[in-house]
Amino acid sequence: MTRLAGGTRPPAAGLGLLYVTERLAERLGDVATLLRERFPGVQWIGASAHGICSTGVEYSGEAALAAMICELPAGSWRVFSGHPDIAPDWEMREVAAANETPAAFTALVHVEPTTPELAESIAALAARLDTGFLFGGLVGGGQPDSDQLAGRLVRGGLSGAVFGDQVRLLSRVTQGCAPLAREHVISQCSSHYIQRLDGEPALDVLLADLGVAAEVRESRDGDEILRALPAERLSNGLMVGLAPASGDRGIGFADYAVRNVLGIDPQNRLLAIAATPRPGDRAVFCTRDGHAARADLIRICTELREELEGESLRVLGAHYVSCVARGEQLFGAPGAELGIVAHNLGEIPLVGFFANGEIARDRVYGYTGVLTLFVAPRRDAGA
Repeated sequence: MTRLAGGTRPPAAGLGLLYVTERLAERLGDVATLLRERFPGVQWIGASAHGICSTGVEYSGEAALAAMICELPAGSWRVFSGHPDIAPDWEMREVAAANETPAAFTALVHVEPTTPELAESIAALAARLDTGFLFGGLVGGGQPDSDQLAGRLVRGGLSGAVFGDQVRLLSRVTQGCAPLAREHVISQCSSHYIQRLDGEPALDVLLADLGVAAEVRESRDGDEILRALPAERLSNGLMVGLAPASGDRGIGFADYAVRNVLGIDPQNRLLAIAATPRPGDRAVFCTRDGHAARADLIRICTELREELEGESLRVLGAHYVSCVARGEQLFGAPGAELGIVAHNLGEIPLVGFFANGEIARDRVYGYTGVLTLFVAPRRDAGA
């Protein structure tokens, strides 16, 4: 058990975060019952996932759990659960009235992957927050419609906790992919197909980005085109990063939601992707890259550390959601990814899970990590 605040006394009240691996998915309720008996004043949220993580370690394929108790200011958070139509009282209206400020600032959200209109539901939830900021991910691992924990066992839809402005958070998204070429603008698309980029046939743009010879780029023979692709550059897959035209370009590549390129149509010169693009979206072709992932994780940790030092803040605890395709597969050894966080931010209390989709702000990402810190002023600040 890891606690946000130091000391050995059992917390009188708080928000508990509990994650279990798939091997313990059916025991989630039993584990929660034991924790409630041990910490009767704590309300628990959580879920099962492909894998879980804690400070410096990760677990998958075995029975394991990670738990953390957040001792937050009274009235600064509320658990919610259910389908996309969440009851209005989750917004902590009485707290808002007492403080004369909107209370629903941010939220930690767990989402069942089979939720209807999933992306729209997440965006709608974010729109009901003062900051529009969510963090979390798709839960359940390979077990569809598995139990979630939101004070009690629930099933389906979204669940988690909403935080008021008394709970200070710092958060960053880190990518596990590296761009292969420059950014483009989607000028024509339909359903799951990109037809034109920058006004040119999408397949032609892709082949040019990959350095395929000009004579092959004009071919209508799919096998010939596939043989000409740079196999070594694409050994970790071919993806496309998508970002809205109105997005903050200052965020850089972290603003892209990465999706797989599923196929090519040599006759119609288009691409099939695992997303529904929109005209005007920005697009960049990319591939999974361990070196880039390591460098980007160090980057966000450095940014967070500088923000902590610049504002005289201390870390109370951390929450991390990483793509199931990251972890050992991308960083080379179990716990290496979490080790980078610990090396750069210290041995801070941390819990989280590995997901098939990571949530930051109002979007579902892929191949990313979402690192969120609970922070407070340093005790010696201003001394």
